[in-house]
Amino acid sequence: NHYLLEAKRQNIALELLESERKYVINLSLILKIKATLQGPDVKRSTKERSFFPNSLRYLVQQHVDLLHALQERVLSWPRQGILGDIFLKLTNDENNFLDYYVAYLRDLPECISLIHVVILKEVEEEIKSDLYILFFHIVQRIPEYLIHLQNVLKFTEQEHPDYYLLLVCVQRLRVFISHYSLLFQCNEDLLIQKR
Repeated sequence: NHYLLEAKRQNIALELLESERKYVINLSLILKIKATLQGPDVKRSTKERSFFPNSLRYLVQQHVDLLHALQERVLSWPRQGILGDIFLKLTNDENNFLDYYVAYLRDLPECISLIHVVILKEVEEEIKSDLYILFFHIVQRIPEYLIHLQNVLKFTEQEHPDYYLLLVCVQRLRVFISHYSLLFQCNEDLLIQKR
């Protein structure tokens, strides 16, 4: 039974790693689109206003680092693999990781309305809906971490060195999500409506 639990934990850790890899690809796609939209074709007047939340660049950097940390940990998974410490550090008050998500959620509605008004004429509808889908992924990422970590916790015995770490992370993410639930909701609604 003990070994089954460990195997299950390792699988969930691998799923988390895979989802992080996809997420980093999505983030870099947004930066690619951003680069094309800031090309010479877009009218000068719109260049000054940003279609993209300012926190994006920082988030990309943070998630690339997270991906490396997860890869290192998960691909050489020891008998008692630990994930909690990585997320503990990430959600720590000294780290601005969650603050940048708040900034992102606050900036997003304005960016969406700008994109809606300006980009309509500049590029095909397709790019716009791609962008909305990518933006949506970012809105949902923190709630996704909560689900992943709750899953790992479910298969972690109380004596396991990861148990307490995960418990604290899950608690922190829950508090964060409920604290900003209106911001999450408002952005999700906006994006669903635009799509």
